[in-house]
Parts: sequence; structure tokens; C-alpha cells
Amino acid sequence: MSDTFKGEEIRIDYRTGVKIIFSNVRNNKPTDFSELSDKWESDVSKCPFEYGKESLNKTIKLVGGDEHSWKLKVIENKFPLLAPQFDFLPKDKFLKEEPAFGYCEVIFETPLHNVRFSQLEKEDYLRWLDAIIERENALYSRERIKYVYTFKNEGPRSGASLSHAHTQMMAFDEISRTIKEEQAKIKEFFDKEKECLYEYAVKQEKERILAENETFIAFAPFGSRISAESVIMPKRHISYVGLLSKEEKSDFIGILSKIIKINDSIFGKLSYNLLFHELKSDDMFHFHVEIYPRVITFASIEFAGFNTNQIFPESYVKTFLEKSSLE
Repeated sequence: MSDTFKGEEIRIDYRTGVKIIFSNVRNNKPTDFSELSDKWESDVSKCPFEYGKESLNKTIKLVGGDEHSWKLKVIENKFPLLAPQFDFLPKDKFLKEEPAFGYCEVIFETPLHNVRFSQLEKEDYLRWLDAIIERENALYSRERIKYVYTFKNEGPRSGASLSHAHTQMMAFDEISRTIKEEQAKIKEFFDKEKECLYEYAVKQEKERILAENETFIAFAPFGSRISAESVIMPKRHISYVGLLSKEEKSDFIGILSKIIKINDSIFGKLSYNLLFHELKSDDMFHFHVEIYPRVITFASIEFAGFNTNQIFPESYVKTFLEKSSLE
């Protein structure tokens, strides 16, 4: 099949109004996971993110050293879903299309190949978090950018294409549909109850608390959309990660690392998605992070708009706390 379009494009599904991002360059990206499997390891000699291979990618930032000694690296995504240049403008017609405008970056939180995110040390996590905050602020400063989405696909069943631990950032000229939906629910609840939805909800989740410290709390939501889903949120009301204090950063990393390490203990080397939910432009939004272990593969029922869950959050919390007590 020939490629009709050279770059990135958004098409609007006229059946639902959902926007679909198309990108031909994604067909050329390398992959360590040629089939859906549980194989995590890959050949280090073929990895484009090792020491001395900086010329293969456009490096934005090296932290902790040069090309032979860095501890964290940020690059431009070589196979982006979004691009800052485009050669057409949207037209008002039935088959609607528009440029997939934006920026895509990748953070490599460790130079060590085949080291999973759950195996990092606290200083590595803090370096990673500081890099996220710095890059988010840099992306938000660019013209037209309204929303920055930070996320991690960890493992072969998460949607990741390369095994070397990394985090992605995408900067859009509009707020995502999921965040808009959360935004609307938060506003609706505040208009009715004069209270933050998330701060109220966490008081109702007492039997599903996973971990807590001075400034952060984590819980398995009552209506968990994914098996063993967890939410990590600051107790202080802030709308995006860049507002975290030094103490809050440390507390966030403490709970985040605990959850992913105990999940490893419960499920083994299970793939998962880690998603930052935040909105810099809306003070009413409450920043939080969601973790989705890929316990099951989506099936037909999910495409009908119904999520299914084979693990009650109360069961997950019970197992989690039992494992936690052994640490």
C-alpha cells in the first residue's frame, strides 16, 4: 500500500467525533518486541540509546555527564506522532482532517540496558522527576501548546516498542479528551459540593488505601477501570507536577517506587502504563498519577465502551498490604 501522506495527520471519526492521530514514520521505528509476549530483554548492541550513540538521535539534554557518562538523557522522538511543521490547513468538510501539531520527547532515566524502572534508586527517580518538570515547562512555553502529556509504557504488553527504560512526553495544541472529561467532572462536583472531587473521593476510599506519607496518598479506586489500578495524588491541591515542593517530590517518589516494586512482587515482571494526569492551565484540576498493570488484554467488550475488571480493588489492596508488611 502506498503512503498517501508523508507526515503526521489527525483525522476525525465522523461516527463518534473521536480524533485519530496518523503517522507514517511510526512504521519505520525499531522494536524489541516483535510479537505480543512476556520477553523483556533485548540485545544491547542493537539499542540506539547506549553511551556513544548520541549521534543516532537529536539529544536535547544530558544530565550527570557527557555522551560516555550521562545518568539521564532527553532526546527528540525520532518517530513522532506529532510534528511542529505541517503543509496543509484543515478544511470544513465531512471527511475532516487537521495537522497533528505538537512535539514529542523521550526521557531515558538510566543508561543501563535491561534495567527496569522498578529497579532504580531514589536518586534516579528524583533526577527523572526533575527532568519531567523541566521539560514540561519548556514545552508549555512554546507557542500554541496547551497540554503536555507525560507517560511511561513499561514492558512488552504496555505498548512499548523498545525495552530500554524510558518515559515519553507529548505536547499538544489542545487538551486531550480524557482530561477534558475529568475537568468536566471536577467542575460539576465543585459546583455542587464546593469541594475538590479528588480530595473528597480519597476520604471515601479509606478501605482501599495502598500507601500514605506526609504529603501524598495512593489508593485503588472503588470503580477501578483496570485490574490493580492505582492512583497517586498529593494531599495539597495542585494542578500539575511542576508545582511540587522538594518534600513533595521525595514523598511522591517514595510512594511511586513502593507501588511499582510491590506490584512486581505480586504479579512478577508485569507490563504496565504510568500516566500523569495534570493541567497547568486549570487551578481546579487536581494533579495525580495513574498506574495500569496490564493484567488482561482488551477484548470486544472494551470496544463497546464497557471496561471489565477481574480483580476487585479490595482484593488487590489486601494483597498489596500483605506484601508491604513483609518489606
